[in-house]
Amino acid sequence: MTKEESTILKGVAILLMLFLHLFNTTNLPDICQPLLYVGDQPLVHILTRASNPVAFFIILSGYGLHFTYDYGKLSLRSQGQRLLKLYVHYWLILLIFVSIGCFVRPNVYPGDIWKIIGNVTSWNNTYNYETWFLFPYAVISLCSYPIFKLMDKMGNVRSLLLLFCISFGCAYITSRYIAVYKLYDSILAHILTCFGFLFGFGIGAVMHQVSTVHSLRIKLLENRSMVTILLLLLLIVFRCLFETGVFHTFYVFLFIMLFLHIPLPQSIRSFLVKMGEHSMPMWMIHTFFSNYLFRDFIFGFQYPLLIYVVLLIISYVCSVPIMILAKRIYGVIA
Repeated sequence: MTKEESTILKGVAILLMLFLHLFNTTNLPDICQPLLYVGDQPLVHILTRASNPVAFFIILSGYGLHFTYDYGKLSLRSQGQRLLKLYVHYWLILLIFVSIGCFVRPNVYPGDIWKIIGNVTSWNNTYNYETWFLFPYAVISLCSYPIFKLMDKMGNVRSLLLLFCISFGCAYITSRYIAVYKLYDSILAHILTCFGFLFGFGIGAVMHQVSTVHSLRIKLLENRSMVTILLLLLLIVFRCLFETGVFHTFYVFLFIMLFLHIPLPQSIRSFLVKMGEHSMPMWMIHTFFSNYLFRDFIFGFQYPLLIYVVLLIISYVCSVPIMILAKRIYGVIA
């Protein structure tokens, strides 16, 4: 997987994330006007089941960090610098949108001192719940070196089996206890989330390790774009029919493998690269518009396609100056 392909997949992931957070609600017909239904369910709501953007980012992070590890450039210091860049974007976005929120929703923003500390550290996410995986992702990133070392000792097959069992166990405990009692900000919840990410992270690492010896390309799919597209569509349909979370990581892995075999027109590649380059601030920005501060404005466009396009444009436009400013801030403090 080239750097451009990785960026393109991040672009796909952020497009899916915006789609998921817009239309993954049971009262969708009450807030907009879907045009297509399957039974009594809006088609756009059913399609959100095939999004799973977090798994994309976790797998791609595992791939990218293992690349760095392979070249001997992965260390606690390098990861600390990388995460500082991430948090500078996060803090800047919080500063801007929470300041606006003080006027738009003064009953919610900024809250008491513990609420402020919790959100600034991303320990909790009451300002913007969709940034929930920032803290556990930071922990996994800081622990990536010993994780890869352990995988080297165990081998790929045993590592993935172990990581799958750990992640499955964490998902089970979360669904039976954390979710039921809404203990999302507890220490246990964060520990379970961190360990729950390990299987996808490990898949990304193994994908990179395999790519250094063999190509990720599947010979049977080479030069058979129509067959690959059909398989990808069937995979999406399957994911929409079976909602259980155990398929999330497997689904995204298969999606990535199939997507890499599809030749894209240059215009689409360029668009997805641009989305991928801005995916991180767009992730942190978009729900302030769609969920928390300007929801009525976004859904005021009524039709799902129009709503989606408006949110996409606004999120991208806002991300451009934020990335420029965050880069300058990081240059001063680093």
